Amino acid sequence: MKKIFLAALCLLGMAALPVQAQKLHVVSGLESSHLWRGLEVSKGVTLNNEFAISDNGNHFRFGLWGGMQIDGDYKEVDWYASYTLGGFNIALWDIYNFSDGIWADGAKQYRFFNWNCHNTGHFFDLGLSYNFGHDTNFPLTLSWTTLVAGRDRGSLDKQNIYSTFVQASYVFYENEKWKVDGSVGGAFALNGYDEDANDNFYGKSAGVNDVRLSCTYKLKVGKHPMPITSQVMLNPENNKGYFRVAVNLLDL
Repeated sequence: MKKIFLAALCLLGMAALPVQAQKLHVVSGLESSHLWRGLEVSKGVTLNNEFAISDNGNHFRFGLWGGMQIDGDYKEVDWYASYTLGGFNIALWDIYNFSDGIWADGAKQYRFFNWNCHNTGHFFDLGLSYNFGHDTNFPLTLSWTTLVAGRDRGSLDKQNIYSTFVQASYVFYENEKWKVDGSVGGAFALNGYDEDANDNFYGKSAGVNDVRLSCTYKLKVGKHPMPITSQVMLNPENNKGYFRVAVNLLDL
């Protein structure tokens, strides 16, 4: 776990290098539910908010992200550090979900500063992605993310199983007012063990667990963009389907 912290500090340090040219970002949105990698994390109307700092070119970026369901059932606070160059991006996230009822009363997982691998509420997510559309007219993005530490140790808490999520996303159509895109994602464990079968952080078996189709209307209120997205997500791995509507309220 200490190695993960050192890596995070390195990314944070790099993000702070161009002190002569820093830029602040604030992003807020409202969604009917929060869907993430085949999972319905929040089952009700959810407000999400991000505060970040970057260099003027937005290459190095360090930020805080939070989400909360309106009735308070879902609560999450994360921090991340990322580096972007052209279509390439690498990011490390510390994800901490402290929703009501997710842990037993008094459990150590509710302690924000507890990073003990056996009972922490955190997990560290390291991801790589490449957007081919940045340099070509082929609007495909490929991504690979692996949980490198934290609460990802299988049902018996035996060892870190390095749950991994891979995804391909593609923009089918886009103009000044509309955007239609889709994605296919799958999950598996890199270091599973026999007693845990094919379980991973995202489901009970390896396979395709996140298929999406989205349609976005690029609404503007005055000069302020407030895009509205309708999205369906299917999870073949657990035979479930979800629908969400989201509006981007602020992006500065």
